[in-house]
Amino acid sequence: MLQPDSVRSVATRLESYFDWYVRVDPEVPSAVWSLLSRFSALVEGPSNVAAAQQLLDETRAFSLGSPWEELRLTLSQLAAQPA
Repeated sequence: MLQPDSVRSVATRLESYFDWYVRVDPEVPSAVWSLLSRFSALVEGPSNVAAAQQLLDETRAFSLGSPWEELRLTLSQLAAQPA
């Protein structure tokens, strides 16, 4: 299970990566930015298992490589945390 500081570190790294990714591939759907924004807000807290699970479900609609799968893994851990 990732610790809160580790989750924030992952979120920061992924935001940087996807910021670059969207600049080089402008065809990335705008919905991806919405999901990333919600992911960042979720990481900042407070903990919300239901929101993490909903976001995890919504991220299934996209396949953006291993960083996206890392984001999904992080969300799955956030969704599994005890309330």
